[in-house]
Order: sequence, then structure tokens, then C-alpha cells
Amino acid sequence: MSDGDKTGSNLVQLIKQLDAIEFKTDRDLYNYAKILRAIGFELYMRIGFDADMISQILSQYKGKWYTFGVQSKIRSKLVGGHLRAGAAAAKILGLSGVKMYASFVKHFIKPEQEAEAEARKGKGKAKPGFSIGDKPSDSAGKPGEAGKAA
Repeated sequence: MSDGDKTGSNLVQLIKQLDAIEFKTDRDLYNYAKILRAIGFELYMRIGFDADMISQILSQYKGKWYTFGVQSKIRSKLVGGHLRAGAAAAKILGLSGVKMYASFVKHFIKPEQEAEAEARKGKGKAKPGFSIGDKPSDSAGKPGEAGKAA
């Protein structure tokens, strides 16, 4: 397929979109993951189809040597296997974008949401003016040292 083919994929456009992303917000990370997944899927499909096509073309090759025609199917599978490995790598590339965003959600967004929920939960209670850690407000010094003179 040529780049000017309207029925073809938009791989070039996806790469340009990926290149244009500047990481400023969490939405940028989401868009990056989405585009990287689309690129990985597109490459996986293209390379997989090309591997099958090349294997089929090479399996029909009739060489000049008398044994080459018999072995061409085996050799074509070996040649196509390298492209299939590349297709698997492209699939992993797309999956890595999804995993990156899931990890971002797990390690950054969820703790932020949980902390916000905890802060809202405690707003109705009367809090002491100053507190460090989980010490009771009537103790002085380390926990368990209440009533000791300094």
C-alpha cells in the first residue's frame, strides 16, 4: 500500500500524533497510550499479513537445484518466522502503552483519589490544631512518654 492510498491505514498520522504529544497532564499520558496501542496493533497486523504473504510466495519458489523445490516450503516458513517474531514485538509495543497508563493510574491517580476521599471523610470531625503522626493530643514527646518531665 502506498502512503497516498485512502483505504490504507493511518500509521504515518499516528506516528506524527505520537511525536506531537507533550507530557503536561494525565490526559496526555492517556492519549500517548491510546496512540501507542493503535500503532502497535497496526504494525502487528501489517507485519503478520506480510509474513504470511512472503511465506506463501517463497514456498512456491522453484530453484535451479533439484532439491530446492522440496525444501522451499520449510525454508519459507523459517523466513516468515522472523517477520512473525517482529509482529509479536509490535504487539508487545502496543501493550506496553496500555500497561504504562494502567501503572500510572495505580501509582499516581488511585493514591491521590484515596487521599482526597480520606480528607473529605475527616472534615466533619473536630481536629486538634496541630498534630504529628498518630500521637494522642494530650501526650508530650514520644508516644508512651506522657507525664514524664523534660
